[in-house]
Amino acid sequence: MKFALMGEGYNNKISLEKLAKQIHKSDRNAFNTLFELMWEPMYVYASSVIMDDSVAKDLVQEVWIDYWQRREDLDIQTIRPYLYKAIRYKCYNTLRDSKFNETQIEAANSIYVTSEIELEEDVDELSIRIHDTIASLPARCREVFTLSRINNINNREIAEKLNISQRSVENQISFALRKLRKDLSIVKFFTL
Repeated sequence: MKFALMGEGYNNKISLEKLAKQIHKSDRNAFNTLFELMWEPMYVYASSVIMDDSVAKDLVQEVWIDYWQRREDLDIQTIRPYLYKAIRYKCYNTLRDSKFNETQIEAANSIYVTSEIELEEDVDELSIRIHDTIASLPARCREVFTLSRINNINNREIAEKLNISQRSVENQISFALRKLRKDLSIVKFFTL
């Protein structure tokens, strides 16, 4: 399978996600294409933080090796933030374990400052997960949850409107919240 590389001005978020899905299925061509698209920006980022080209190349290489080895186990919704977080943590760990100068200390402090693009992609991913989780709820539960949490209708009014007990409304909301917490706990893990 061949993938076309897009120009600089192209928002290739969708094609990156398609590549990640193909990689999950062990498609080496997709991996090579994603590598070609993302290696240099990751290297430039790592090099600007570490300030050692050789170490930066090694760290980027480690991220790619780890990604390939874990490809079947990972469930990545947006690949770009995942790769940048991975290289950011590699840089942080390298700086933490070495003696570094004042400029590197400033770079290390900036590692946790999330760019607007990464933040926007994280919000998009979270929004998709929430929507998918709500959509996967049983019909009655989804209806009760939507009325309660999205339309801000109180439990008594929901019970009257749907001709069910208030206790049933509470149970449905409880079930939906448990499901959301469970399904979103993986997102929380990746954002720590």
